[in-house]
Amino acid sequence: MDEMRLPDPLFTTSVRPDWIDYNGHMNDAAYARVFSLSVDALMAAIGLDQDGRDRSSLTIYTLTMTIHYLKEAHLGEVLTVTGRILEHDDKRLRVWFEMKRADGAISALNEQVLLCVDQSGDKPRAAPFAPDQIARIRA
Repeated sequence: MDEMRLPDPLFTTSVRPDWIDYNGHMNDAAYARVFSLSVDALMAAIGLDQDGRDRSSLTIYTLTMTIHYLKEAHLGEVLTVTGRILEHDDKRLRVWFEMKRADGAISALNEQVLLCVDQSGDKPRAAPFAPDQIARIRA
């Protein structure tokens, strides 16, 4: 299956003071936070923004997340995240994100497997994406 591209950039932010650790650079947990916010942007791109979640009772849960830390990021630096949907089926997405600094250096790489979850019943359960969401994923 061909890789599917997402909006470019998918997410942009600046390194905040509370993301800086005792080593003077962005803490590892902050990288995970930026990639998590990138998933929020991906959700909006495929129709799972707040309105889409309200209409469908569907959301996304993260099954796995792997981060490769390549270059330090420092206070105030602008970070952009680009991404691709590498694979999908009716319930899952495998995505790839690249976090770049303003100088173009790749700061971190991230791969995630995401699961579509229906929250309408007594307890959340895996469910297929809605037809309009699948159409956006395949676009």
